[in-house]
Amino acid sequence: MNIYKEKNYLTCFSILAIISSAFYAFWAFSVAYQASFIKGFDKLFINLIANQNKTELFILKHLTVLANTPVVIGYTVVLVIFLLLKRKYALAGFSTFVMALANGNNWLLKHIVQRPRPAVSHLVKATGYSFPSGHSAGSMSICLVLFVVVLILMNKGLLKRLLLIILPIIPFIIGMSRIYVHVHYPSDVLGGFIEAITYFLLGLLIFQSKLFKNNDK
Repeated sequence: MNIYKEKNYLTCFSILAIISSAFYAFWAFSVAYQASFIKGFDKLFINLIANQNKTELFILKHLTVLANTPVVIGYTVVLVIFLLLKRKYALAGFSTFVMALANGNNWLLKHIVQRPRPAVSHLVKATGYSFPSGHSAGSMSICLVLFVVVLILMNKGLLKRLLLIILPIIPFIIGMSRIYVHVHYPSDVLGGFIEAITYFLLGLLIFQSKLFKNNDK
């Protein structure tokens, strides 16, 4: 990577990371202090998403477990071991950084905000606090990390193009499932997404020179 391109990456990732961090802080503060627009946001998206379609409920109840914390940890461990075996140390470090901080901060913020889960019948087992959604943060962070891994490691082809399209969609399905099964508010899901995106951008900011040094023609 030449110096000019490296500076462009650094500037771009810095700006995006600052914007994402600021919005994340604003959103967490708004949820913690029960801002009126958060209640309106939740009501709007609950009305749009939640319903009692048995087929959709069946599918989403089974899909939502794909982002359970032990499962996401398993994905991460397998991915990091694979990257280490391939001697892709920068990618391994980047993946570990993003997954550890995004999901570790999720646990911490839950215990700071202490938002109760929706006071309705839950369709899947869910314990602990509601904000931010751990499933949303976990699925978004692993899919963003995999997006970068695919982008850097895979050769051009149909499979690569399909993965680059599918990976960003998966977290939104997982996030929707958490609302569908009544264990999270929409603002919890968005909070989890912003959390993951923030640490993803910080990871790119820190590791960008090593990640992309051999990928610019």
